[in-house]
Amino acid sequence: MMKGRKRKSGSLTAQMLDPATLEQIALWLEGAGVASIEIETEDGRLVRIVTGEDAALRDAGVDPVAAAPVEPHSVRPAKSQIAGHFLPVHPARDAAEAAIGASVFPEQIVGFVGIGPLIMPIRAEEAGTLRACTVGPGDLVGYGDTVFLIEPAQ
Repeated sequence: MMKGRKRKSGSLTAQMLDPATLEQIALWLEGAGVASIEIETEDGRLVRIVTGEDAALRDAGVDPVAAAPVEPHSVRPAKSQIAGHFLPVHPARDAAEAAIGASVFPEQIVGFVGIGPLIMPIRAEEAGTLRACTVGPGDLVGYGDTVFLIEPAQ
């Protein structure tokens, strides 16, 4: 029987917060196209690891979250409910559920997120006009990411 690698002394949190470990995690994330992650440690601390352009902003003293474009109050987001790849058209269909500029109603499916064989819908939260799609076909989206912008009906 093979034994697992012996763990270094100290808590798992201390090992994870080691600068060399954080640097390796950041390299893996950047290689996977992930801009940032948040990890809650066993003692309840929240650690945010930022890569790429966001890291450059952070190193320059700019908060990447504060630097992100803010959606105007006149539009509402349609967000992804899972992480996966954006699909503007369901794989079993020929046409998109809704086109930019089209009217949408509450709970209408406007796109999809796929993870392997699992396909989850993205739904409009309220009636309005579909104004923009913030990602491209096949782009990786995270849980809660804004995928569409909808101008509410008047």
